[in-house]
Amino acid sequence: MKQLLILTLLFSFAATELYAQNTGTVVVRGRVAKAAALRWWTYTPINAEAGINAPNLANGPLAFDINLDDVAAGNSLVGYGGGEVEMILRSNTAYTLDAQVTSSSGFGLVGDGDLALSDVGFGMSSLANSGAKVFLDPAAGSTIAAGFNADPATAGKDGDDEPIFTRTLSDVSASTQVLSGPRISNRGGIGSPNNGLMVTSSYAVGPQFYTPVDPWSATVTYTLATP
Repeated sequence: MKQLLILTLLFSFAATELYAQNTGTVVVRGRVAKAAALRWWTYTPINAEAGINAPNLANGPLAFDINLDDVAAGNSLVGYGGGEVEMILRSNTAYTLDAQVTSSSGFGLVGDGDLALSDVGFGMSSLANSGAKVFLDPAAGSTIAAGFNADPATAGKDGDDEPIFTRTLSDVSASTQVLSGPRISNRGGIGSPNNGLMVTSSYAVGPQFYTPVDPWSATVTYTLATP
């Protein structure tokens, strides 16, 4: 009889514990780190220079190829060959943008009559807010590094018809900060057309009687960071 009483009391206590709770909690946790993204948006040739991104979709990863074709004076009668590659930048904090020629081929020395990196004009020719979901006014708050705030396709030429560029690819032979600014995006995702800073990077070559070379190419790598 004594043993039965103990078992009954134990069962009663366990049942009370099982059904006593009528509220509970779930903790959802995480973090928001500094973040930035750089994507391709549009391309505008100076004349009819071929250009394509891979994939060739606005807001895709930046992997652009511009073909200036023949830049020998006499064969090319344009003032400048080149184009404007527009990128969209997004960030949830202050940012910096660096540029660097990470690979090149076919270039030589000006003194030898060759096409040189200093013959490819380079600049960040314009900034614009993409829409209503930018944070304050990043276009106005951003700073293009000295000399890079230029469109090389509008550069003057000297008496020998050689371009007088403010900046060229020789100025980014090492990693160089070309742009910096405040937070860009006020929420919105990577697919939003309204939360970015539109940055136009411009490239131009003035046809000259360079030493023949086929082909020549330079790869400019951009790095967006959140220091």
